[in-house]
Amino acid sequence: MTRKFLFVFAISLVLSFPLMLSVFGEGGFLHNQALRREIETLRYSQQVLSLQVDSLKNQRDRMGERDAIQDAAFKYGYQSEGEQVFYFDLEEDDASLPVPATTGMQATLPSFAGLSTTLVFLLALAFSTLLAVCYILLVGKRRKNRGSDG
Repeated sequence: MTRKFLFVFAISLVLSFPLMLSVFGEGGFLHNQALRREIETLRYSQQVLSLQVDSLKNQRDRMGERDAIQDAAFKYGYQSEGEQVFYFDLEEDDASLPVPATTGMQATLPSFAGLSTTLVFLLALAFSTLLAVCYILLVGKRRKNRGSDG
């Protein structure tokens, strides 16, 4: 009986530790998934920043053109002689404009770094102990049922 208990315990520990380590450990499945999500977020941020850089380059290239200078003047409220000026209340429109997110101010969720090997071993040890105890209780119940039947 004791040999079977030790055998079940050892086999379950040998099987559960690498399995738990490959799922929950550092470099395991959950850790890799968290890293993939973080990489995708960084790629998206990089694309947004490259689009902003391209837009700024285009604006810099157009700064010398007459139309660009005139557009900038109109944007900041300058007017030409003889024009009639109309004033609009733009407070409602400003609230609806999306505010661009900057990378320095983005709140990032901490990614799953994986459980330490010691913690995974303790979890595997607890699982193996539970499995071995359940096995012993099940075998004891079977023997008890056989003894009462015969």
